[in-house]
Amino acid sequence: MKNKFILPFALTGLVTALSGCGGESAVIHEDPNKGIATSTNGCLPSAEKCQSFVVDYPIEGLNFDCSSDQKNHFITEMVQNVAIGGCGVGDKVNFYIQGSETSKKIALGSVDLSKLNSLKVTGQPTQIGLIDIATGMTGKVPASMSMNDDTFKVMVGLTRIFQAIAVVEDTNLVGDVQPIELSKKFKNDLSKIETSIDVANFLDGSYVNILKPWLDLTPVNETAAQQVAVQLINLSNVNVYTANFLAVSGANVDLGGFFGASPSGKEAIANLYLLTTRQGYTTGYAVQWMGTPITTGEQVISSIARINLLTQVSPNKLNADAQLHWINPLSKRVTEPFKLHSVDNLSDNLEIFQGTLFNGTTIPGTEFMYKRITGDTKPPLDSSVYGKWRQTSAGEQFTGSIDVYKTNPATYLDKRVFQTINTVKTGQQYIFPLYANLVFSFEDKTIPKMKLGIVVDENGDIRTNIGADATSTDLSSTVCSDVNPITYKDTATGVQQYRIGTTGAANYDNSDKSLTLRMILSNPVFGNLDGVLVGLNESLMFLPQTGSGEVPSFTSGGVRMNLQNLIVDKSTAHGINITGWNGQFATEAEWGNMQAISQSIFNTANKDKANQAQLDLAKRASGTINIELPSCYTLKTK
Repeated sequence: MKNKFILPFALTGLVTALSGCGGESAVIHEDPNKGIATSTNGCLPSAEKCQSFVVDYPIEGLNFDCSSDQKNHFITEMVQNVAIGGCGVGDKVNFYIQGSETSKKIALGSVDLSKLNSLKVTGQPTQIGLIDIATGMTGKVPASMSMNDDTFKVMVGLTRIFQAIAVVEDTNLVGDVQPIELSKKFKNDLSKIETSIDVANFLDGSYVNILKPWLDLTPVNETAAQQVAVQLINLSNVNVYTANFLAVSGANVDLGGFFGASPSGKEAIANLYLLTTRQGYTTGYAVQWMGTPITTGEQVISSIARINLLTQVSPNKLNADAQLHWINPLSKRVTEPFKLHSVDNLSDNLEIFQGTLFNGTTIPGTEFMYKRITGDTKPPLDSSVYGKWRQTSAGEQFTGSIDVYKTNPATYLDKRVFQTINTVKTGQQYIFPLYANLVFSFEDKTIPKMKLGIVVDENGDIRTNIGADATSTDLSSTVCSDVNPITYKDTATGVQQYRIGTTGAANYDNSDKSLTLRMILSNPVFGNLDGVLVGLNESLMFLPQTGSGEVPSFTSGGVRMNLQNLIVDKSTAHGINITGWNGQFATEAEWGNMQAISQSIFNTANKDKANQAQLDLAKRASGTINIELPSCYTLKTK
């Protein structure tokens, strides 16, 4: 009987990349709009030819027209944490602000859905940023986040307007992003301005005075609007990024995954797990198998030679220290090599040095994947769009391709939950930065529990709070202090801290006031926790298949930190808790370790060859999480 191996690769991004359906061309519809009546949302996402979209600034009531609809006008609506709309697949979406009783409007230009997302993927709405709307207005791709760049300058103007509306509606303080509503009455009041606004007014700055009878922009200066614009652009990259070794070769499929080779004939396959924070830092790790695959004997598990490395060589872990903008948030290209390194051999470095993100979801490594995600029938004219990597290992040069999948986008954080000095008013209490200790239990009860101090900071990102007296089982601190922004060392203890994660969204209802968390622990300093993944919402696949041909899988769900007691009681007396979820039901918070799971593949196939360190690593594959507040943490008042 064959052993049952777990293939530790993420299915979510791969399934998304392969499940798109084709688009259709459309012609933009021009309409004088001398006062327009609207309906919400555009079209139903479930409709075959409907391409839903999300606008990064949460605006309800933003007008838009769909180029395939000559009669109707629509507005965005807030659903849960996002502003949504929908048009026909491949439509051009024309955005503007206008009431039903006036011809005066703010023209916001046209966004081509086919350029942002050439394929419809069910459950994956197209992400439209204010930077995309500004690009449609200027016709220029932004090159920098500076006021010398016309497109970024226009985006800052848009941001300034929406921030000023938030001030009028008293929805948030300047610098924060919360949902705003463009009500019918508010838009009808555009009748007070002398002339409509278009891109020329944003470029020359005249929009400020023209809009003054309708909206005073002086409470939001240009510098504050610029900071929010940068925040929104960074938010577009706050995702989980995965790549895997899965290879499928057939008449209509040619998946390569994360693979490469050296001139001597050695091959390499790998898995990659990264996350990007709200401040633009990316961290994570890769698990790699490298060697000359044996294609005969009991250890052969695939007809594709390199996949057999899974059972024939022990995997190596390559860490990615925190790096800024691994995918340029404006060009969506890998413009600087993203580096991973081996802890055991500092000269063993892997660099992902090129690639372009298409549809906001995928960097293709091969012609097959490029055609699949773009709908194109020909190879790209520019081959630098392909994901490529290079590596020096034991004096050998490896090169290869990589398909990268981007999943799990983040949203703004509801101020009712995410209470910071920047989101509350004077005299009100605030919660963040929030200091907490995570207690990790192992499924293998022979391994002692471990405690790790963390901080969810005022940006919504997560770092460690390791104490000066840390031990092998206790990496927490009794001090709740800040870090030096340059050295990232604790300002009180001098202990080095590490960026480990970020928040996805804030949930608020009567019984659930929580933040979703996503973390990757990838540094030897974490000891038995090195390699732990938390809240990535990914699936694992098992081999062999069942008798019916099905491929069993295991899904590791999300994790959320529940703040109900802090928010309602305005006290730390009853603490906080951490859970997972299954639909509407809370479950125990769980973690997994892909390095340990990968090691178990080798150990299972090589029971007499695995050494003690390899056996011990495989024991650290999974477990549960609890949470507590340290004694140094208190709520503060602004």
